[in-house]
Amino acid sequence: MRIKRFEAPDIQTAMAMIKKELGKDALILSTKKIASGKNGRDERNPDRIEVMAAVEQNLRPFPESPSQREHPCRTGSFPADSIRITPSTEKNHLGEGVHLEAHDLCQRFDNLLRSKADPALLEPLQQEAGKNRSRPAPDEVAAWRDSLLARITARPMTVGRPGNQGIAISLVGNTGVGKTTTAAKIAAWYGVREGCRVVLLSMDCYRIGATDQLRAYARIMNIPCEVALRKKDFIQALARHQDKDLIIIDTAGKSPYDQGHIDELADWFGQHNRIEPHLVLNATSKKELISKIVEVYKPLCPRGVILTKLDETRSYAGLCQQLVAANLPVSFITTGQRIPEDFLPASKYILETLFRWGWTALEEEIKYDKSNLIKSTLKRSG
Repeated sequence: MRIKRFEAPDIQTAMAMIKKELGKDALILSTKKIASGKNGRDERNPDRIEVMAAVEQNLRPFPESPSQREHPCRTGSFPADSIRITPSTEKNHLGEGVHLEAHDLCQRFDNLLRSKADPALLEPLQQEAGKNRSRPAPDEVAAWRDSLLARITARPMTVGRPGNQGIAISLVGNTGVGKTTTAAKIAAWYGVREGCRVVLLSMDCYRIGATDQLRAYARIMNIPCEVALRKKDFIQALARHQDKDLIIIDTAGKSPYDQGHIDELADWFGQHNRIEPHLVLNATSKKELISKIVEVYKPLCPRGVILTKLDETRSYAGLCQQLVAANLPVSFITTGQRIPEDFLPASKYILETLFRWGWTALEEEIKYDKSNLIKSTLKRSG
């Protein structure tokens, strides 16, 4: 499959460019607006349209030679009738060998793409192909995108309000997703900004300096911080702080393939019915890894998803699809490393802005009207 990016002043011009470059069978993958000028407000340079398009490069079979049916590159995963080669002679043996190897690589990539294709992405295209074998129009792709956005939900926490019982949340996820920094951001939001009674609790005994980092954040914010490296200490710490509005538990990051770590967390959390696990996902991760992580942490019954490092990527289609497939609400988003600035409770409005128009649109919202955006977030979530 050949994928190419096109930029034009309007969708009609973009479609003409795509048809000329890739042909009439090109598939529209995504469309979005690109703001021109400083902060997208230069009237002399109007906004443009970015379109991602692709075209399939079908493999054509080669005539088979009886003398070459037992070619060594035919393994169990490639049936004998799936690769065909041309007769070779002493004169052109090298050229035919290269030709056969290139075909073999193309066949492998074609099989890989077919086996890894996302069902949610292929479903509307397959339905349309079954009708008249034509490619979906841009408005159909937009309708499909809108249907995904309609299924995404947001569930920010309600902490410290009259009548609300205190809660404990645990941040779980694989290594390097930003759990410790996110724990500090949540503590700053609810402890400093909202005036709630917050305590930080670290279970990370694997990463050097992890507990020191969390303690440093706690000292700056003047909130309690404890370390629990044994199950007994963990239960006692929860009991000591049961009067708090919010207990934030920072867990150790492990490989998503370490089943023992998941079992240990389930055992520790099972002793306290107030704990709400929140799965922390790195927005830069590939969708296959996100899918694996969601599946691995299912035994913990996560109450929500925290999206981190949204500022480090500009590709959100795969992330949007995986959130819909996981059927988990988004509780928070982080947009950088600064504490507490680069953090927001999630809302439907924020998620739609990000997934429909991209990072630039969300950044502009935050930059020009962050106070109103925060108020809108709390109002919509309340």
